[in-house]
Amino acid sequence: MGIATETTLRNKQRYARLVADYADCDPTRIRASLKEFLHPDAVVNVVQPVNRLDGAQQFIERVMDPLLGSFRHLHRRSDMLFGGEYRGAEWVVSHGHYMGEFVNDWMGIPAHGEPVWLHYAEFHRMEAGRSVECYLYIDMLDLLRQLGKWPLPRSVGHEGFIPGPGTGDGMLLSAQDPEQSRLSLKTVEDMLAELWTEDEGWRPYWHRNMCWYGPSGYGSYFGLEGFCRFQQPYERIFEPDRFSSAFRKSGDARLDGRVKGHYARFSDGNYVACGGWPSHGGFMVRPWLGVEGQGQMFTVRLCDFWRRSGNVLVENWVLIDLVDMLLQLEFDVFRQAGIELQLP
Repeated sequence: MGIATETTLRNKQRYARLVADYADCDPTRIRASLKEFLHPDAVVNVVQPVNRLDGAQQFIERVMDPLLGSFRHLHRRSDMLFGGEYRGAEWVVSHGHYMGEFVNDWMGIPAHGEPVWLHYAEFHRMEAGRSVECYLYIDMLDLLRQLGKWPLPRSVGHEGFIPGPGTGDGMLLSAQDPEQSRLSLKTVEDMLAELWTEDEGWRPYWHRNMCWYGPSGYGSYFGLEGFCRFQQPYERIFEPDRFSSAFRKSGDARLDGRVKGHYARFSDGNYVACGGWPSHGGFMVRPWLGVEGQGQMFTVRLCDFWRRSGNVLVENWVLIDLVDMLLQLEFDVFRQAGIELQLP
């Protein structure tokens, strides 16, 4: 089906209670709400340097408790919340920022005593009203940028705070028109099928003044020609015919065995979300992010959120675990920034 269902609506309303507790700025309430929402045996995947965690308690001890101890007045502002069904599984997602004053070192990252905004996105696979599988994306490179510890060459795109939807209607707590959901999903899937094409067949699916909000390191781009400044060079870093994604295989068993495609892709009204862990990969043959292309194989963990208006896409939010991607290319962003990690 790929769109929101009646079960999705109940899950969204349940998830909204957790999101409200995150915004309450009460550590005790946040911990209690997480224990209620996450299944005790939930599998939780977090970007580098955390990676896989087993169970709600491990997530609280290794992620939330350190965050709450390092960021005074920590809370989370969400600007999108919706859900849908994908291959028989029910999902809910949210997007926004963790916010707080960085007063104590976090995982060895030195505190500077100032407010920070941690750009995040979160996917939950739901069963019986609880999350049994979670993917949490946090833009760690953007944190380094805010700390003045930038480890990469200057971005081609704009670096800065990532806004929510221009229409301010991303918190979809009620049922949406299923026909609009189907149109949104079809628009995105048709567009994705035209990526990596010589004639740039993806162009007709976008508003001419579209906004692409990328992860720190890639930056954000405005307008179709602005987006081309990122997409065209990115496509060229891969060795031709050795690219694997949700839509095509490379023919290289080592790579195809690691690329899982999207674990979820669904729509709810005018919004669509997808995620892959990893989503795609290939062999890098040109310089990228300061790393020389020498045929190295790498894969990419990412998630996308889109907003459709009429028959075209107008906004796209993308989070990528660039720290993990660069580690595969033997580039450690934390070491480059002079930071020795201390994992809990």
